[in-house]
Amino acid sequence: MIMLDEKQIRNKLKNIEAFVLDQDGTLYLEYKSFPWTPEFLSGLDKKGIRYLFLSNNSSKSRNEHIKKLSEFGINAKPEEILSSSESTIEYLKSLKNSKDIYLLATPKVEHDFIEAGFNIDAQNPNYVVLAYDLTFTFNKLDKAARLVRNGIPFIATHEDNNWMIAPNDHMPDVGALAAAITASTKVKPKFIGKPNIETVNSFLKRLNVSKDKVAIMGDRLNTDIRMGNDNNILTFLVLSGKTKIEELKTSPYQPSFVLEKSIDILNYL
Repeated sequence: MIMLDEKQIRNKLKNIEAFVLDQDGTLYLEYKSFPWTPEFLSGLDKKGIRYLFLSNNSSKSRNEHIKKLSEFGINAKPEEILSSSESTIEYLKSLKNSKDIYLLATPKVEHDFIEAGFNIDAQNPNYVVLAYDLTFTFNKLDKAARLVRNGIPFIATHEDNNWMIAPNDHMPDVGALAAAITASTKVKPKFIGKPNIETVNSFLKRLNVSKDKVAIMGDRLNTDIRMGNDNNILTFLVLSGKTKIEELKTSPYQPSFVLEKSIDILNYL
């Protein structure tokens, strides 16, 4: 994919009705607030451009995502939040006989699944579902592996292997936890979160827009930018998070345009 020049970007942005915004690395960096984020969002509001906060972090419930954003001065409505666990819930609801599952998740994410109508520790589950379970134990691993080994379909919220908590500091993420189950069973999960089509379908439905009316902004080439590349959606890479400009030279995933930080987009609207 060839990056666009400034004139082309300005023309493309004329048709954009909504932005899908990555959170960590784009609006803030884990525990560090980006001071320009409130002005960036205010600028989109003034232009009449809607936005949706998208996150692969399935360790947090929707309310926890809202609370985290509020700590950074961002007042998000529930319908403006979409996590990989929510996309997974939507995907499961599209399947037959999906009410009974075995869920590996944090207690508050478990609550979100229960509220959505799922039996999360069914005696005879039809699906094994792995979220970013910070309470992951050997017993959970053993139970999930036995079920998957016996033919129960395996679904995971997202495929990130590591979660960056600070520059040069990472924690194992869902991809790493899923790899343990795969190593034991030889079965790979179906991943739902960024950059997969199920998440694209979720945010298009939530925003009620077509692909040519939405743009994606994020800091990761292999999730945010790849998702746009795979679905012919306008993408903006910000250099405030994980990706460094040098990585573009070797990456198969190329953004439509590169910004130092999110607020810079206002110069082109």
